[in-house]
Amino acid sequence: MALSVKRELVAELLRGPMSLAAAGVAANGFNLLMNLVLARALDPDAYGTVVVQTNIFMILSVVGTAVLTAVVHRESAQIGDTRRERRGWIRQLRGLTWVSTVVATLAALALCKPVAMMLSYPHPLAIAEAAIAAAIWVSLCVERGLLQARGNYPALARNLVFESAFRITWVITLVSLGLGVNGTGLALMIGVLFGGEHARWAVAKTPALARPPRPAPGPQQLAEAPTPTATGPIPVVPVAAAPRRTRDSLIAEASTALGTLVPLALLQNIDVVIVGWRNPDEVGSYAAISTACKVPVFIGLAVANFLLPEAARRRQQGLPAGRALAMALGCVVAPGLFLAGLGAAAGRQLLSLVFGPDLTAAHRSLWVLALAMTYLAVTLMFATYLLGAGYRKIVWALAGCTVLSAVVLTLADGSIPRTAAAGLGCQAATAAVAGALVYRLHHRHLVSETGPHPDPAVGDLATGTAGGA
Repeated sequence: MALSVKRELVAELLRGPMSLAAAGVAANGFNLLMNLVLARALDPDAYGTVVVQTNIFMILSVVGTAVLTAVVHRESAQIGDTRRERRGWIRQLRGLTWVSTVVATLAALALCKPVAMMLSYPHPLAIAEAAIAAAIWVSLCVERGLLQARGNYPALARNLVFESAFRITWVITLVSLGLGVNGTGLALMIGVLFGGEHARWAVAKTPALARPPRPAPGPQQLAEAPTPTATGPIPVVPVAAAPRRTRDSLIAEASTALGTLVPLALLQNIDVVIVGWRNPDEVGSYAAISTACKVPVFIGLAVANFLLPEAARRRQQGLPAGRALAMALGCVVAPGLFLAGLGAAAGRQLLSLVFGPDLTAAHRSLWVLALAMTYLAVTLMFATYLLGAGYRKIVWALAGCTVLSAVVLTLADGSIPRTAAAGLGCQAATAAVAGALVYRLHHRHLVSETGPHPDPAVGDLATGTAGGA
């Protein structure tokens, strides 16, 4: 029996988080190749400009990731069982995302110049390209959400690798042709577009998971059912809330996810933007260590594709997903600590190898920022788990931590050592807050004697029922 459980655990680990973590490592390998090319093809100022453009895309792309979360919950919910109904709501959502992409494209082209002036950014078209790519990203996230909800993690891992390789091939090609920053933005748009088509092809070959039948009421539940009394009113039996329409449930779920993911995106990228604002002369050096230290976060973004649907499905079954969370944490903490140790021992050599000798000025802060990004990856895992469980207090916790972090990073005044140290303190505090919420959720489940009870802070995302915040 024990051997069978171990085999099952290993199989789940290899098929789910490890396959996605491997895809994240492969994507980081492609990013490394891209940075080797960009750091040598562009001067330090132009390279810093490209990194700022990428960070703008990452912040805007949280809209698509929020939609992905809503798609996972909607597809995992025990509603719309028939194949026709599933196809209907998916077709409507796909049409809506493309209409939204057209609207976002027009808005980006109209607003890119004033936004570039406000940020003192010399390439307004590059900002528009980042915004358009983020709009196309929504369609890619719809397809990836369907793959997650249907449990096809190997196909999802292949899509992560394909999109990354395709995009970076175009980046290298267009930069080599002399298009510079605008070329990287165009390549980003092309890569996301073709990545979405690849994911849609995989969805077409992935059947939906079978819906487990509702369990029959047990003897204890029947015994506890209210009965009429001779002297009092008849107690009212609570009735399960009727499922909301697809549009309403998606809006409710995406709004909650957006409230969680926007702070995470800001925590991941705002330090580069602030250094570029307060200390533009050294933004290239800081961008180099920032890019190098994102490895655990990028792996975490890949592993989150496993953790979110697992937490959502087990939430509907009234079960915790602690084992899935532990697997996910191991996948991000190990590479983060390894990177921090490597940065402390050979930071200058690592940066020189990857980015060239002109971008090694911030090497002493590499290990500090690597630890900060490891804490951020842990926060990402906690937040993803809580999103899957429908625990809405994470929205307010992350919002407060993000505002505090922005203030502290701004007070660092663009100094690289102070910014890295401030980032480490803020990321560690944020991870502690998110971890405390996870502990609270598990503690309430463990102390239940008859199974999980409704938590006033937990909303049923599958049905759109909102909990208190």
